[in-house]
Amino acid sequence: MIERDGLGAAARGLRQYLLAVAAKLDVPAWFCEVDVPAGAYLALERRLTRFPDHETALLWDERDGWAAAVESATGEDVIVLAYLGEDVLPQPETVVAFVQELYGEEYPGQPDPPGFRRPGAPDGFDERLAAHAGDTVSLPEGHS
Repeated sequence: MIERDGLGAAARGLRQYLLAVAAKLDVPAWFCEVDVPAGAYLALERRLTRFPDHETALLWDERDGWAAAVESATGEDVIVLAYLGEDVLPQPETVVAFVQELYGEEYPGQPDPPGFRRPGAPDGFDERLAAHAGDTVSLPEGHS
């Protein structure tokens, strides 16, 4: 199993990738864990009309990629509604389209986790992450 250096190119690339997605979505808050297994949480400002009393979020992990979720009634758990299901690291524009469809009348993506990869497997994933390390992304004005 591969261990990921929290300051290495793969970790920096993951942060840059998530920052690019957050910037395109104008997301006010996000969190990521770069260690294996890597994961992220992006809070979405809008609530879904079918779940008006629940916060909406995007989740990402290195096994299944992106998923849309709502917080449970207690706020302690999240309930996955759909997985994007195209790739573990799709282009930020693909994630934006997924979110736009999420606010439509039907669920986008797929209901079951796609299981793209096994976290920590030596399959080139960290190299894909590292490719994002050189990207420079600016947050929208007013965000830090």
